[in-house]
Amino acid sequence: MATDFNVTTLGRYCSPGADDVQCLADVSSADFIELRRLSAGPLPKIGTHVACYLDNIGLMDGVVLHGRPGGFVFQVVANPERRSRIEARLAWLRTADEQDDQRKATRIVPVHRQVQVLLQGARVAEALVADLSMTGAALLLEKRPEVGATVTVGKRYATVVRHTAEGIGVAFRMPFGPLTFNERVIL
Repeated sequence: MATDFNVTTLGRYCSPGADDVQCLADVSSADFIELRRLSAGPLPKIGTHVACYLDNIGLMDGVVLHGRPGGFVFQVVANPERRSRIEARLAWLRTADEQDDQRKATRIVPVHRQVQVLLQGARVAEALVADLSMTGAALLLEKRPEVGATVTVGKRYATVVRHTAEGIGVAFRMPFGPLTFNERVIL
């Protein structure tokens, strides 16, 4: 019996004879996974075997059930033991998402909190830095780009890694160095 989970994670998939394609996965159960292509690459045909590696979940095999705009849905093919491990991992991810802050890096609140975020399509959004670490930031902003989207926060390139109730969490492509990271830093 499948349990519903709302886990969104980055990953990559590959079908026979094709290169890896970066993707964003919406996982609602350990039985079916919806993948959206993030990089150029072919979409597999219905019935094609697909190997998929999802960050925080691991490697999964499956068969493409049907296509979606820019992606597809595949059915996970796994023995009961593997399916149980996938379900346990999804349950842990859901619980971890609901718990207190589990980020590893030390967080600060900078003096200069206003920042412009350049979104896809040359759109600019005003944001407020909720907190900042050497490797990323929590931003308060109304228009939330998709998880996996590339944005520019001030002058720093970043990837959206999570949605929060008030905005987004981003991971910087180039982390701050220890000599330049302090409360007076300007993004």
